[in-house]
Amino acid sequence: MLRVFFEVVLPVALVAVLGGLVGRWRKVPVAPVSALAFYLLSPALVFHSLATTDVSAEVSVKIVLVMLASYVVMYAASTLWSLAVGHPAPMRAAFALGATTPNVGNMGLPVALLAFGQPGLQIAVMNFVAGALMVNSAGLVIASTAGGIKWGQIWLVPFRYPALYAAIGGVIVNVTNVTLPVALDAPITSLSNAAVPVMLIVLGLQLRDAGGREHILDTVAVNIGRLTIAPVVAWFAATALGLAGDVRGTLVVLAAMPTAVIVTIMATEFKAEPNFVTRIVVTTTLASMLTLTVLISIVR
Repeated sequence: MLRVFFEVVLPVALVAVLGGLVGRWRKVPVAPVSALAFYLLSPALVFHSLATTDVSAEVSVKIVLVMLASYVVMYAASTLWSLAVGHPAPMRAAFALGATTPNVGNMGLPVALLAFGQPGLQIAVMNFVAGALMVNSAGLVIASTAGGIKWGQIWLVPFRYPALYAAIGGVIVNVTNVTLPVALDAPITSLSNAAVPVMLIVLGLQLRDAGGREHILDTVAVNIGRLTIAPVVAWFAATALGLAGDVRGTLVVLAAMPTAVIVTIMATEFKAEPNFVTRIVVTTTLASMLTLTVLISIVR
């Protein structure tokens, strides 16, 4: 537990805290930084990851199916909860974003490497790509419902933002083995490398307003679903698909990651209760220090 804390959780937390401290000191508004991450850095990260990943087609399909199963079940569970407690549209979108979106990038990748070595990292990279596609398609649709968008227009939402086109471009480059000229590859790589730190800075800026005790029951419910129910779903899905050993273990651990930082950016852009979403990111990240330690010791 101490190794995971010092090598994974603490570095992530320090970037967010430093971002929050500088933001408070210099009164940095979160919206412009969030927009840069959402419209520029995140698409570059998606493109670069898809263009450079190297996992077999069969395993890649199964990874996507496991993530899809977890996503669908968590969305259904979050919807039932929101209907039961009577959430308004912004809160319903925020709750669903928190429940369905694990941090398989800046936390999932290093945890997979520490727990399962290089093979685990390869699985985690493909899982991250699948997660990025889900976030930038289904996630955008969920976030957009906070603004009362008409259901007939929801399917158009992902096409309004650059991440989907970045994903398509990355797949084409990967499949065709095209070598991008340095003039394109260098800036894309630089922007991709900047994505995760800036996302953490956005989280830190959001932390300024993450206090309070509102929605305690909702916060507990998302934590339970995100950290305990999702990995159980992933285990059953992976087993049903014939996956076992470290591959299944890696996918189960990745499904148990805390809520991803990017949902704070999406919640800010779509006005989907960003303060609540930030609180979910913080609480699930802190709670995952314990739950991930227990889970890794079980599945490894």
